[in-house]
Formats: sequence, C-alpha cells, structure tokens
Amino acid sequence: MWSFDGKEFHEVDGPIEFQQNERLRLTLVNDTMMEHPIHLHGMWMELENGNGNYNPRKHTLLVQPAQRISALVTPRDKGRWAFHCHILYHMEMGMFRVVQVSGEDGGIYG
Repeated sequence: MWSFDGKEFHEVDGPIEFQQNERLRLTLVNDTMMEHPIHLHGMWMELENGNGNYNPRKHTLLVQPAQRISALVTPRDKGRWAFHCHILYHMEMGMFRVVQVSGEDGGIYG
C-alpha cells in the first residue's frame, strides 16, 4: 500500500488545510524500502539540511528508504494543489493528496 499518513487517497475525507502565508514544517517519513520523490505543486519546499539560510529550495524532495526529512513551506497562492509521489504507480496506488490553501477569510478564491 502506498499512502500518506497511512491512508490512501480514496480513504481521506478532504484536503490537507494550509493557510496562506503561514510558515509550516512538513515531516516526511519513508518507512519503505523504495525511494519516493515527493512533489508539492504551487509552492517551494526548503529542505532542512542544516545549512540555515542556504537550505535548498525544491519542488520535489527525494525521500530515501528508511529516511526522515523535514522541509519548510510558506504557501503564497490560494487554491487546491496536488501533493504526491512522482513515481506514477505509487501515486495511482494512493500516494496522492490535495492541499488546500485558504486565506485569512477561510476562502480559497479571491
């Protein structure tokens, strides 16, 4: 089973909620024996690798087998964004989520 947070896409109730301009830390844990290139549409992820202001900014993070990584995200644009593994059969088997970025008013448009 390929999933995020132990749930395949068809098992989740709704999107992952982000607020516009909120600073977030994503922690990705790969407890499998395969690597997963994790892609978040519409925003940059800053890989926390100990380089402070020089942490690399990425759209896709490669999470190696048995690895735990964290990345900082600041969503700038409202809307719904895909968050998934770039290995297509992993995505098709459930490693896909929708991230919804809302503004202070709670809306995703306007």
